[in-house]
Amino acid sequence: MRQVEPRWQAADPLVEPRSYRSTPDWHVHDFSQVLFGLQGRAELEMNGHLYRTQALRGVIVPAGCRHDFAGDAVNCQLVVDLPIGSVAVPQALLDKPQEFAMPPQLDRALCLALANGVRQQRQHDWLLAVEAISVVGQLLTDMACDAVNFPVRRIETFLRCHMGRPVSTAELSAQFGWKPRRFHDLFCEAFGDTPQQYQARLRLDRAVQLLSDQKLALAEIADRLGYSDQQSFTRRFSVRFGLPPGKWRSSS
Repeated sequence: MRQVEPRWQAADPLVEPRSYRSTPDWHVHDFSQVLFGLQGRAELEMNGHLYRTQALRGVIVPAGCRHDFAGDAVNCQLVVDLPIGSVAVPQALLDKPQEFAMPPQLDRALCLALANGVRQQRQHDWLLAVEAISVVGQLLTDMACDAVNFPVRRIETFLRCHMGRPVSTAELSAQFGWKPRRFHDLFCEAFGDTPQQYQARLRLDRAVQLLSDQKLALAEIADRLGYSDQQSFTRRFSVRFGLPPGKWRSSS
């Protein structure tokens, strides 16, 4: 029997193009995946249902879900491995297998992935994962809205529009019409984090994108993301990514 595949590092995403062999195979892993079809077609069977990746179509593979898979003679998909605590994405949309249509805006991330070929370094993976998820975020959170009785899409949009300042649970609950304690519980269930922890992840994911612009000073990035000063930003960034933002930028 196949073993559960471990992550190479617990909280880092992995982004790479992959092809599936035509011979059927299967496995289980302890992280979620989002597969974006690039070429040909691959089929995945999960919980007795068949899902397909092909051009402009993708599939979500939940953590711990056995998936049997096989591909056409020529096939390729951009695979994004998402361990818990990596890229900020509502956990509700990763809880069950789903097939989705890819928006045309994803072409930039796909082309970048293909140009880089196999995974090079963790900075590359983080940037690609954040860009891929942020581009399809609207679509995927719409899907999550159907899965839970909670306005996931509107909350996600609100938080992304207010990354420049902390937003309290009381403000969020008032904004969306819930009592604070109930809102907190529902948020944790849908997003897989407390409101404060999820906001912190959103801000640092955005920092990874902003650091790719060499013209932006670290102090300006810190200010845009609502940190009290550059030192606070550097401390939070270093805790999450293992490198201070300046070193992260210079080594990417």
